[in-house]
Amino acid sequence: MTSPTTRVRQAQSRRVHLVLRDGTMIEGHILIGEDQALVPYLNGRRGGWMNVTRAHRPKLNEAPGHVIVQSEHIIMATAPDHDVQIATAPTSGVEERSVEVTLLGGKIVHGFVSAAAHQRLSDYIGSQTGKFMWLQRATLAADGRALGDLALHMGAIEILKDLRDTAPIDEGHSATGPFA
Repeated sequence: MTSPTTRVRQAQSRRVHLVLRDGTMIEGHILIGEDQALVPYLNGRRGGWMNVTRAHRPKLNEAPGHVIVQSEHIIMATAPDHDVQIATAPTSGVEERSVEVTLLGGKIVHGFVSAAAHQRLSDYIGSQTGKFMWLQRATLAADGRALGDLALHMGAIEILKDLRDTAPIDEGHSATGPFA
């Protein structure tokens, strides 16, 4: 009797753009499984460190090299060649919800998240299992520049606003105190 064989999928070198907390952009390549998405890849880095080969900072016009990057310092990551899935497709029962994300430092990004129909955004964020979440069809609010689908570090979010016309207003607490 022979045992079933499992095909091991080789990791592929894929180009990524990383934006760090200080605004630095790094362009380079990561080794990522053929069927692995970017959000779980970033969430699964042991100790938070990741290897980036052929890496350079475009604004500094430096020669490409090999660097390691602490994922804790990444605000957003994209796959500009669209050859890496950003996240796995959401399960049924979710809807795309238009959101506005204010990042630490004040930059504003618009995009979509996949949340349950009546789920509060606070519950949606709380249900995420890692430090990175998927923001779909993101654009930079200042100039409307398309960023595409991206992995967004939740620690870089200052405010997350629901842009639906039907967004519920939580009136569960009375407005008393110094900020009422």
